[in-house]
Amino acid sequence: MCDLLNVLGLETDQRGITFINGDLSAMPGLQPDLEHIFRDGDRVAFFHLRSMWPFQYRHGVSMVNEMHNALQKSDNMGIHHAYAIQDDQ
Repeated sequence: MCDLLNVLGLETDQRGITFINGDLSAMPGLQPDLEHIFRDGDRVAFFHLRSMWPFQYRHGVSMVNEMHNALQKSDNMGIHHAYAIQDDQ
């Protein structure tokens, strides 16, 4: 993932929700997928930081191992009621 972001010229904190092959791999404030290794044919979807993801769809979502492990280690399991918006966006 890190190499792909470099080729695209995209800073990791400038991407919103990210999916790899339909599995959640990153979201604002949590990008544990930087070391994810792609295989031929993998599909990646990057969403804008201001894209919303309905709360109802977050529970039970399929995710890559890196994301699952990061959420298990987090205090809030990745659930935020609000995200801070930086002034320069």
